[in-house]
Amino acid sequence: MLSPTLGVVKMNEPRFVYPMMLNLFGRKALVVGGGNVALRKAQALVEAGAHVRCVAPEFLPDFQTDGRLVCLTAPYHAKHVFGMAIVVAATDDEAVNRHVAHDARTAGALVNVVDTPSLCDFIVPAAVERGRLMIAVSTGGAAPSLARKIRERLEREFGPEYSTYLDVMEDVRRDLQARNLLPDVRRQVFERLSEEDIIAAAREGPEAARRAMDAVVAQMLGDK
Repeated sequence: MLSPTLGVVKMNEPRFVYPMMLNLFGRKALVVGGGNVALRKAQALVEAGAHVRCVAPEFLPDFQTDGRLVCLTAPYHAKHVFGMAIVVAATDDEAVNRHVAHDARTAGALVNVVDTPSLCDFIVPAAVERGRLMIAVSTGGAAPSLARKIRERLEREFGPEYSTYLDVMEDVRRDLQARNLLPDVRRQVFERLSEEDIIAAAREGPEAARRAMDAVVAQMLGDK
């Protein structure tokens, strides 16, 4: 007989089991803190397309020289979270971080408190990026060092050719979707185009990748 508690998740125990990719383009984000960790978080959010405001009593010089960041030199106040879609607390003051987490949730924003999973709505996984390809690794906050080692292993396995492949594949996919193909036929072509020999061709550049893909399409579809 199964235990009645088997598989039950405590309501106060963050699980971080629902993976998703956020579109932050044009959204407002707040980073509380002025140190190195806060800077990394702010720059990552900017690179994701967010409009980032940073709040801290003082900032490292790199904050001021990064023209993409809006920096407010002031102590944190609850008013700073209003209108924000996402909030990151990255100070070395636990009390301030707790206030930020509480205020962000009250305002309806998703919050991340660096190195404190129990206060987080989301955590930022270790990620491998190859152009459009992103592979994220998370241990639910239990072992960030393990996530980093797995990321390093993936970086060796998935090289820059995957970026080239996906850039070319986007055009090929668009061309195929414009043709009047049966769903099963289209699926078979896409599966064939994702095999290792096509990835290998992408190592030689986009022209080689396109030639390899066109050859596969011609072979499988002929004049269809």
